[in-house]
Amino acid sequence: MKIETISRDGCRTHLLVSESTQEAILVDPLLAHAEAGLKLLRDNGLTLRWAIDTHTHADHLSAASLLAQKTGAGYLMHDSTRVATVTKRVTDGEELGMGEMVLKFLHVPGHTRDSLVLALPGTLLTGDFLFLGSDVAGRLDLPGSDVESHYRSLRKLDSYKGTVEIRPAHDYKGLTAATLENERASNPVLSPRTRDEYIRWWSQRRPGPADWMGKVVAANNDGTIDPAAVEIPKEGYACSTACATTAPTVPEWSVAELSKRIASTPLVILDVREPEEYRDELGHILGSRLIPLGELPSRISEVPSGAIVTVCRSGKRSARAAAALMSAGRTDVHSMSGGMLAWNEAGLPVEHGS
Repeated sequence: MKIETISRDGCRTHLLVSESTQEAILVDPLLAHAEAGLKLLRDNGLTLRWAIDTHTHADHLSAASLLAQKTGAGYLMHDSTRVATVTKRVTDGEELGMGEMVLKFLHVPGHTRDSLVLALPGTLLTGDFLFLGSDVAGRLDLPGSDVESHYRSLRKLDSYKGTVEIRPAHDYKGLTAATLENERASNPVLSPRTRDEYIRWWSQRRPGPADWMGKVVAANNDGTIDPAAVEIPKEGYACSTACATTAPTVPEWSVAELSKRIASTPLVILDVREPEEYRDELGHILGSRLIPLGELPSRISEVPSGAIVTVCRSGKRSARAAAALMSAGRTDVHSMSGGMLAWNEAGLPVEHGS
């Protein structure tokens, strides 16, 4: 079995080869490099069996759909992915064999809902779940990100020996791999912390919204094969925390304060839950506008000017949404503490339906 890192421009693509069958897997292939990948396969007499994305990418377009079309290979991701062109969906702990090679898939939500680690003997392909050194891990302020889920996912590394090699999907410092032992000693994401300490630590590492990233996610969900489908900036560090800055402090209103202000002040009430939550038993505030948190970076222009209060189920997502709005230059933004849970507990009026 051979593992080779074939892309070295910040985004990493890994080539896995069964030397007994000359079959290959490409992990996290870039659409911009698709033709080069196909040429590499031809020049080495390799048959592509699988194109795998470790997660739905927000900073570049995936070549997996195009490679599957051109070669007949399968396109594999985690079962929770929304990518329409995936042909095989795997669950946590599932294994896949190819020649002498056996891959085990670990579901590690946090950076995205569908994040995977690919476990091979002596090697973990960690995608954006874990980077090397001070680059820490993939951002946790993007569509589908969740800090608490990432904290729980890190526990899946506890059973692995320090000699295991880590190969991430991104590196901006010219590194290819490092041992897990080295990362445990140098990578702050692996420093011992309680759940609450971990959440507080990440709250200070928010580079701010990048509106174009929502368009990249949408294009990858559609399985685009057009490299020009989305205009992607070239500044780099898109999914890294290397350029992280302290998030703006988000002012909060209690449900009682918001209830009083609704009666006397023109407000934009922005509900950032998912559509099914907006219509569930908790209901929503009369006159609120729904834009899910995951879609907000690409839809900030739809939020009317004026005073804004963000609302979610418990207050966590609404704080993130308010921070994103403030980073985008909006002023007079508040988050409703306690969310719709607190609103309902206070017996305040709600509306159901669309």
